[in-house]
Amino acid sequence: MSVDATESRERITDFLKLKGVGVLATVDGSGQPYAATVYVTTDEPLNLYFVTKRDTQKCRNLQANPRAAIAIYDATTQTTVQAEGTVVEVTDARQQEWVFKDIWSRAAQTSPGGVPPITQLIAGGYVVFRLSAPSLRMATFKQVNNGEPADIFEVVHTQPSQ
Repeated sequence: MSVDATESRERITDFLKLKGVGVLATVDGSGQPYAATVYVTTDEPLNLYFVTKRDTQKCRNLQANPRAAIAIYDATTQTTVQAEGTVVEVTDARQQEWVFKDIWSRAAQTSPGGVPPITQLIAGGYVVFRLSAPSLRMATFKQVNNGEPADIFEVVHTQPSQ
């Protein structure tokens, strides 16, 4: 896709602002894969944030191995954003508050009762995580007029996390 880096960054940012649910992939201490659906939000450097509870499988997996991937998909436009990177726990109270507010706002639009499904789990206290990826990849699966597949990938290199 012949799009400049600034335009790609804007397209990915806009997509992430609109689509707040993704699939998080982790591995446990023995290398067994695990995937879970999470609400996702992002900041200006394009770090991805999600909330879980301390005693969930994904939290235990991230404590054993902080490498993870997230895929966010929109079926209507056949677009996906993918990120792989290192996950760290967010301990700053102001940042945690921002993530909680944004995630709960996203959940209000899609969840019955307006709260994320995680509120129904008895699995310890809440924990906020940040996935910092060196780049994000957006793919829009469309066909060009002559029937040949288009170049579907746009890659945006992110800024270092703060």
